[in-house]
Amino acid sequence: MVDLSTKYMGMNLRSPIIAGSSGLTNSLQDLKEIEKYGAGAVVLKSLFEEEINIELQKQVAEMNRPGTLYPEIYDFFNYDDVEDSVSKYLFLIEKSKKVLNIPVIASINCVSASDWTGFAKRIEEAGADALELNLFILPSDFHRTIEETEQVYFDVVKSVKKEVKLPIALKTSFYFSNLGQMLMKLAK
Repeated sequence: MVDLSTKYMGMNLRSPIIAGSSGLTNSLQDLKEIEKYGAGAVVLKSLFEEEINIELQKQVAEMNRPGTLYPEIYDFFNYDDVEDSVSKYLFLIEKSKKVLNIPVIASINCVSASDWTGFAKRIEEAGADALELNLFILPSDFHRTIEETEQVYFDVVKSVKKEVKLPIALKTSFYFSNLGQMLMKLAK
């Protein structure tokens, strides 16, 4: 048998095939199948910051609808809905680590540095072997310079690295005009 083992993000993989974040990496049964057919690692389906923010906005809009004149309404803000998405994701990490013999890489799709540093810590505590940050900022904001956009990337990576010891992979946009220089700065 040919030895296909390799290293990725400092982890030893039995195969260079990595199942990327997708609908196929969102269930324990599918993850077992992926491992069975030779993947060296799996990247769990990303948890999207936008999804969580939309859920929060819906709840706030509902509380602000006409007829809700009392500030006490905010006592009924349902943090459980938001926590439910996060808890399910952390549970998938924990279960995956118990049944798989390949590295499990968590994935966060984020657009800001806001709450992701604390969540990255929870991912580490759940047992993920590494963390993929999928950070995408549309270049259509004409009031933001390229330096300001790059700074968001730097801030996110710096914040997350401060919180966790996990290896971190960063997915960047193809919109950078000088990607090499950007990557050199990120490596520092």
